[in-house]
Amino acid sequence: MKTIILSVVFMFIFIFSAFCGGNMELVNSKEIDLNNINDVKIVSSSDKISFFMGTSDKLVIKEYMNEDNIRYYANISAFANTVTVESGRRPFRPFFPTFMRRLEVHFPVSYNNAINIKTSSGIIETSDLICSNITIESSSGNISIKSITADTINIKTTSGNIVLNMIAGSVNLKTSSGNVNCAVGEKAGNISIETTSGPVRLNLPPNYQFHFSVRSTSGRLTAPFSDRLSNPVTDRNLTQGIISNNSSENIPAINIITSSGPIRIEWLTSRD
Repeated sequence: MKTIILSVVFMFIFIFSAFCGGNMELVNSKEIDLNNINDVKIVSSSDKISFFMGTSDKLVIKEYMNEDNIRYYANISAFANTVTVESGRRPFRPFFPTFMRRLEVHFPVSYNNAINIKTSSGIIETSDLICSNITIESSSGNISIKSITADTINIKTTSGNIVLNMIAGSVNLKTSSGNVNCAVGEKAGNISIETTSGPVRLNLPPNYQFHFSVRSTSGRLTAPFSDRLSNPVTDRNLTQGIISNNSSENIPAINIITSSGPIRIEWLTSRD
């Protein structure tokens, strides 16, 4: 009996080790010409995706895996003025989910058009991007964006956390229960944040002037300019005010809607 048990254990270890595949390595790299392309779409399931501003004049796709198999490579297609990058197949191993894959996307400096990203549970991170507008949709994956310049930034997730740092442009964020942590630069535009129960933290430049509006059922609002805010008599769930030293015309608007999540507004410091 002991011999049988030991044999089963050793066989289990052997199979598990065979499927693990070790650390991820670069297994595939492709360059894509973006001439006459005004939209790049990235579609993924549960993989981690990293976006960077590259150094070449082409879109560079790098795939890292712990198991090299051409069947798992991304599918890349071009139609009209759009390039679509869709993650490849994953091995079906319900009892040994050890396959790992990461996608790196390097945009050419000359590209200043639209970027669309859609994933279910994968982690999304970007750094130093410049584009006309970027749209990110995710179910439960966390989204982390650092130093991005765009006319419009649209992010929608169900339960994943959203972290944005040093953003220039207008921002639209929507999540159900994920945390929202957003810091914008001096060139920020309108800011719209909508969440159900997740906490919201918003860091603003000290010289930023704006219309401010928060609608919350039970979430507590903390802001360094609370003395300039008021609640309409006919709507106690609404807190609003104008944070401006001069004219209130042609200044951005901050609109936050939440049910029960706390809201904290802070001024950026030199350490941020």
